[in-house]
Amino acid sequence: MKKIYSYLAVVFAMMAITSCFDDPGRDVFFEGNEVEFQDGNLPNGFSVTQVRRTADQVDVVDIQVNRVSTDASREITVSIGVDPASTAVQGVHVDFTGASVTIPAGQFVATFPVNVLTGNIDPSESPVLKLVMEAATGAEVSDNYGDLDININVICESNISTASDTWTATSQSRFGTFTAEVSVTPVDGAVGEYVVSDISAGLYAAFGFSTTQEAIYGDNCNVLTFLRGGQRQFNISAPSVEPFEGSFDPATNTLVLYWSDPNNGINGTTTLVKN
Repeated sequence: MKKIYSYLAVVFAMMAITSCFDDPGRDVFFEGNEVEFQDGNLPNGFSVTQVRRTADQVDVVDIQVNRVSTDASREITVSIGVDPASTAVQGVHVDFTGASVTIPAGQFVATFPVNVLTGNIDPSESPVLKLVMEAATGAEVSDNYGDLDININVICESNISTASDTWTATSQSRFGTFTAEVSVTPVDGAVGEYVVSDISAGLYAAFGFSTTQEAIYGDNCNVLTFLRGGQRQFNISAPSVEPFEGSFDPATNTLVLYWSDPNNGINGTTTLVKN
């Protein structure tokens, strides 16, 4: 019996202690009423990449504003402005001087457009449009997510090769000159990325190895940069000596690419001509 009494005493003591605490089910909902940028929580801002096709091209980017509240009975109007610290210049990189955005009653999101002057932006530029919620009617502006950086990137349209094209490739390195027929195939789901089926143009094949020694390059306005290796037997890598960037001449359909194989002391140059 003594053990039973001791057990009951512990149970009652625990009940008495827990009764002093608030119900953990209370206050689980946010009771405030705030507005924020949907992408305001991204650590490096919101990035957009546009493909430039014409000199007068304008692209529209929709920016989302959120209501953070359990009560959507009233509309909210938010005044959006541009931070003077923006590097995106009005009339040069963007056409946006501010906006008034309304989240209707009963709804929790609204969007507003930002016009990006893609045709006027050089791919070497990386302008940033800094947006700020200047005021809100019907809600408070979020302390943490009331501003947003829009990082603008522009790349040129890339039409170097199709999957059916064939190329005559000639490589030069300390092992000599080699020539082979290769393919330059667009990477599925990527813009301006191409897989060269044998960047060595037969160098490794001459020593009994595979004719598949892939290298993947990115094209930005006919400037070709080594991105990564593909299927290969050797450590095909980015060039370790200058020049580091290759080129494409659309007038002659000629590619000049640079690569290395550090394990074998190779710094290669491969010239490809479309057949």
